[in-house]
Amino acid sequence: MALKNKFVWEFYDEHKNLNFEDMNILFVQIMQKLIENSNPSFNVNVVSQLIENVKHLQTQVSNVSDMFSKNASDMNSCFTMKFMEFKREYVEDLKMILSNNTSDKVAPIIKEYNDTLLDKTRIMINEIIPKNQETITKDIENSIKNLHSSINQDTNTLLKSSVNKDTLDNFINSLEEKFSKTIVSSQNIFNSILSSTETRLENRLSELKDISKTNITSQTLLQSNVGELLKKMENSSSKGKISENILFNILQSIYPSAEINSVGSIKETGDIILIRKDKPTILFENKNYDKNVVQEEVKKFLRDVELQNCCGIMLAQHYGITNKENFEIEINNNNVLVYLHKVEYDADKIKAAVDIIDHFKSKMVDINKIHGDDITIDKDVLDDINKEYQIFIANKLSHIKTIKDCQQRLLTQVEEFKIPNLEYFLSKKYAFSSKEDICEYCNYVAKNPRALTAHLRGCGLKKQIDNKKNVNTFTEKNV
Repeated sequence: MALKNKFVWEFYDEHKNLNFEDMNILFVQIMQKLIENSNPSFNVNVVSQLIENVKHLQTQVSNVSDMFSKNASDMNSCFTMKFMEFKREYVEDLKMILSNNTSDKVAPIIKEYNDTLLDKTRIMINEIIPKNQETITKDIENSIKNLHSSINQDTNTLLKSSVNKDTLDNFINSLEEKFSKTIVSSQNIFNSILSSTETRLENRLSELKDISKTNITSQTLLQSNVGELLKKMENSSSKGKISENILFNILQSIYPSAEINSVGSIKETGDIILIRKDKPTILFENKNYDKNVVQEEVKKFLRDVELQNCCGIMLAQHYGITNKENFEIEINNNNVLVYLHKVEYDADKIKAAVDIIDHFKSKMVDINKIHGDDITIDKDVLDDINKEYQIFIANKLSHIKTIKDCQQRLLTQVEEFKIPNLEYFLSKKYAFSSKEDICEYCNYVAKNPRALTAHLRGCGLKKQIDNKKNVNTFTEKNV
């Protein structure tokens, strides 16, 4: 193949491990599949699915945000109620202690009571606030420690002075104020944590929206580009060129030592010419029509083989050829012509047609050597030969298909010779040189690694476990 594009040449020169021919075959096969299976609603469906998935993800994130807000609000309310209850009990008990005891006896009682208040508060914090909320726990414990220290200082000051109604009222009012400040401080801690969490979640939602917009833009651009490409492929000349390239690659795979020339751009030469050593030259006329090939195209084919003075094969890839039977053989100026219907790029059919030409041409050459150039074959005899060859080729192709199908069925049946439950049990006890592929989630036994991979993509248990992991990971990262 000749290559004139500098950019393409530099690419293959840089990546010498890539085979130019293989890459072109792959691209042609991809384009062929795109053309055959193109569906106008496909890209729209893909975009719709992407949008639905992003919306679902945004809903999940919103639900997580609401869950965090509710949990933080519940923790705040529960903590405030419990702490207010502790304060009320503490103040009432303290009043009773101070009114019923002397200063000497009351000091150790109050100190012990203050320590008890601190311990009860710590227990309450551990019960209400989850263990993964270390920041909230630490900040609130510091606030409670400050309250405890301040209460101890006020208590020591009170006990050093004479205890009367005024000093007791001042002490109680001071306690009320300190408890209120601690509650306000704790609420601020909860609110700040909640606010920061909501901010992070809003940022994540914003990022998801940006990603969604980017994906939609990219998908729209891809849809537009593919649409333009498919419109170009609707052009008959483009479709014909792609079909010729596929046929060219098939011939290269069948006849690796032959000279194969793509001559579709040259007038009156057909599409491809096959030249082999000590074999007849064959002109290929390839038709990738959505209907039967018309008689006018047959006439052009006959004109081309006459001008090139060679044998020829006319191929209709998807339909038939007007006024011609499948594998019909013609003799034209001592050149053999074969017509093929519904080839569908079947290498066996193409090779069978080439073999017919080779066989006929060799026999005709032998006859010419014996009898000269003047050969007369009755029309009826030639028709009978043609029918016999058609039957022969049909039987040959049928046998090839039967053998391939039989081989595949035998392989399938052999693969079914297995005892999966026994092997699964024994695999836990012993090592196997050839071990079955087993799903780690549901113990499904696959035939081969490829089947296991296909199963894992749709395994329900795996999806449930992965979804839980994703939610937990997302929760831990954003709280």
